[in-house]
Amino acid sequence: MKKIIQLLYLLSAVALFSACSDDNQGEVISQDLAYQLDANYVFVDIPEKFPFDPSNILYLEGRTVLRLNAKYDGSKTTITEGTEFTFNVKLKKPLDQDVKVRLKKDLDLLEGHTLAEFPDEAFELHDAIITAGSREGAIALDITKPDVLNTMPGYVLPLRLEFVDAISGVRISEQSYSVLIEMNLKLEKDNIAPSNDEIDGEYFNNNVIFESGKTTNIACLNDGNVSGATWYPGGNDYLTMTFAEPTRILGVRIHTVTGKYKLESMDVSVDEGNGFISYGRFVRNTDGVIYMKFKEPVDIRALRFDKMRAIGDQTRPDIYEITFIK
Repeated sequence: MKKIIQLLYLLSAVALFSACSDDNQGEVISQDLAYQLDANYVFVDIPEKFPFDPSNILYLEGRTVLRLNAKYDGSKTTITEGTEFTFNVKLKKPLDQDVKVRLKKDLDLLEGHTLAEFPDEAFELHDAIITAGSREGAIALDITKPDVLNTMPGYVLPLRLEFVDAISGVRISEQSYSVLIEMNLKLEKDNIAPSNDEIDGEYFNNNVIFESGKTTNIACLNDGNVSGATWYPGGNDYLTMTFAEPTRILGVRIHTVTGKYKLESMDVSVDEGNGFISYGRFVRNTDGVIYMKFKEPVDIRALRFDKMRAIGDQTRPDIYEITFIK
């Protein structure tokens, strides 16, 4: 028979299900979205009896993009932010008892995927408890060993939602969707010593190419004059120093002015042969000549300074001379 159904009620009526049984974990269902929705009203054929009573459904909520930040020092990957992620799981109607649910790895879901399987040792999954009277909970996924995540372009982790203990009267949605985990990997090494002690070694700045978007007075940086003209970078200016060949460097000496325009801090990156790796932000802790020492001497192809600041986070610090120690 034909009936006119308001859209508000159609949202429930359209949830017709074709069910298959799972004796251990409950019945798995899917939606039949064959009906055409109208903005206000819709004519549909209503079966005299649904195949079952769609009174309660367990489902994951929405599509998700998970992001984490990590750093790589050339040998080890460390997650700096975002080690734990959550998947929201919901019931259509609350129950009068606690319900424990989980996501379980299911390799049968991998059909058609070409990415590598997410390694078991790289993550842990924690069950969620939807407490009595509540409709939702959260399943936690922890990234425990990021070092093993080194395959490009990435991995796939097939997960299936299920009850830990079977619950009667509740069915599990078989709707599937992808959760994308994006890892922002920063090449970074902790290799700047905090001291400003003078460094023993051979000082040189010949056969080094100094390059920057700020070219005014850049030639003074290796002219041998530690109190003459100065180079003064702006807020977004960089300075790249390239060696004629890879050279083992102990540290850097920087002559700067005294007063409010003396160099106070800067971001430091080093090319050890595979592109620039961040060494972090150098902050001077004393007056006078700057000695920036590397904790471990490294073979360097190039060195880069960014975000150079004077006292009070001012731009345009004045620098006389930059010398390298090997």
